[in-house]
Amino acid sequence: MKALRSYARLIYWDWVREAKRLDTILSMLLFAMITLMIFSFAIDPMSETGVRVRAGMIWLTFLLSGAIGIDRAFRGDGAESVLQGILLAPVSRVTLYYAKVTSTFLFVVVMEAITLFVFCLLYDVEFESAAALGRMIVIILLGTIGFVSVGVTLSAMTRTIKGGEVLLRILLFPLMIPVFAAAVDATKFALAGDELTMKQLVLVGAFDLVYLAAGQILFEVILSDYDAS
Repeated sequence: MKALRSYARLIYWDWVREAKRLDTILSMLLFAMITLMIFSFAIDPMSETGVRVRAGMIWLTFLLSGAIGIDRAFRGDGAESVLQGILLAPVSRVTLYYAKVTSTFLFVVVMEAITLFVFCLLYDVEFESAAALGRMIVIILLGTIGFVSVGVTLSAMTRTIKGGEVLLRILLFPLMIPVFAAAVDATKFALAGDELTMKQLVLVGAFDLVYLAAGQILFEVILSDYDAS
């Protein structure tokens, strides 16, 4: 119960801190809008090619824009001193990891919801029913869990490295290929109004579980330098 309260407080604190600055969410949204506009100029949204590649476009936009929010998980003004203060508190590192994953996940989902709305306007996408929209939401949420769980781990790993922002993306994007490929495949079905197969959802969900478990284990190792200090 104590761990659950600490988990909720860390998420709340993260959101209050970001609400005062707003730069992370605004940066993600601005980048997402620019990316969508570039895609709409490069490929005619109404063309056959535009319809065929739109699933990849939306996920590429999520990936590039979401990396900004993930990068800020353990980086920014005074972030290292804040992390040291949290680690001095009676909070387990597992709790800290899942709190960071959850708060970052929520930031990214806010960006994705607005981006999806703009994407539907630009590419004239209409969901035939609430069920079709629900399938799209499930895919986005599952894909984002894997994306964020890997990203938060890498953000912690590269937080003190010079040029860590670039290294984060170099490591993150290749690791996201399995989740990205499965999510794009499922999104094609959702945008076409087709039923999703259990295989598609299980594949994305399996990667989520693997990345979450690996992130939890690696997170404690990454922060072990504080034990020696």
